[in-house]
Amino acid sequence: MKSLYRITLIFAISAFPAYVMAQGCVAVRQMGGTNPLSTNGYTLPKGEFQVGGSYRYFHSWRHFVGKEEQPHRQTSGGGFDASGKELGNAVNIFSHAFDLNISYGLSDRLQLNLAIPYVQNERSQVLTTTGGEKYRYSVYAQGLGDIRVNAGYWIFNPQTSMKGNIMAGLGIKTNSGSHNVMDVAPQADGSTKSVIMDQAIQPGDGGVGISVEIQGFTQLFKGVYGFVNGYYLFNPRESNGSYKSEPSVIRDEDRNVLGTMYGYNVYASPDQYFTRAGVMTSAGKMKNLTFSLAGRFEGIPAYDVFGGQVAYRRPGYVVAVEGGVSVRRGQHSFSLFVPYNFIRNRIQSAADRASQDLQNSVITDESEKVHVQGDAAFADYSLNLNYTYRLGRLFGKKAPGAFEISPDSKN
Repeated sequence: MKSLYRITLIFAISAFPAYVMAQGCVAVRQMGGTNPLSTNGYTLPKGEFQVGGSYRYFHSWRHFVGKEEQPHRQTSGGGFDASGKELGNAVNIFSHAFDLNISYGLSDRLQLNLAIPYVQNERSQVLTTTGGEKYRYSVYAQGLGDIRVNAGYWIFNPQTSMKGNIMAGLGIKTNSGSHNVMDVAPQADGSTKSVIMDQAIQPGDGGVGISVEIQGFTQLFKGVYGFVNGYYLFNPRESNGSYKSEPSVIRDEDRNVLGTMYGYNVYASPDQYFTRAGVMTSAGKMKNLTFSLAGRFEGIPAYDVFGGQVAYRRPGYVVAVEGGVSVRRGQHSFSLFVPYNFIRNRIQSAADRASQDLQNSVITDESEKVHVQGDAAFADYSLNLNYTYRLGRLFGKKAPGAFEISPDSKN
């Protein structure tokens, strides 16, 4: 019978990605991994290797409480410039993440993936001195991130499932990245002090996690494919032990002490999640050029599925629309993806709820009870650049090309 044709659409599924990105003060970790449209084929044949690199960048600066933006953070509270214009006190985070990705086909249906990330992060914020002066300064954290290893298995035989398939996966996120990087920061009294950096810019979260993952695709029309990706990281460790601040003392309106919130002054090792769905197609006769459009939903929950909840985190999520373009040339592929966040939500945390409950414990009038919910800074968009190279077999007989099916495969 007629042999199967060359696959020309670049698709997500030859290596499990970790599309999850840090979103600013909501410390969703970049987990490394191959981007879903950057690989050189639908599957990674037995004995073949694929290597790649990726770069991600974002700048967070918009502050939100829930879904409500706090625009005054851009215009007030940060002192004045030389001309007398009032400056904002928003926290700004600049993040650069670099990943090395390696995949190996144990069989035509089962593959192993290794992702090694490196991050460089900056946090810019405003300090108010004891004399009332306000000025902006920056601190930094960089280093090896949390290395991730996972395995993915195709549910259906790729040789006979050319128009759709599903891959299920299981992975381990290590705690190789430091969660207690320190930098020298100015203090209100004019001195400087080496302090632990905020969790939003730490290279790692301090926990060993287990990820469950699923992704799939199906042909919708001739030359048009739909795809979906899902990911959840279970991080059972309650806290990584890194010091955030002194325990918060909660008082009533008359300044009477209601209680002290022990435990919430150290940083959490939180769960995180991600889902993505969209469509992709090649550019007419230019089969090496592929465009995609997807929706994304990612974040960290207020409470973990397993483990304790008494630690500090800024939970929240973003919803984004993502445009992408990929190009293939031989064994090489390049891609650019730009998700734009149109919904940003800093949800109520366990620490917020604990403080709220303490304050409301002495208020009998329901109309006077307080709602406590912190804020967080989010990015408008991120840039994601990816490169992959299909090595093929390093030993033994070379397998078919990256986008080819063996001639003796049957329809």
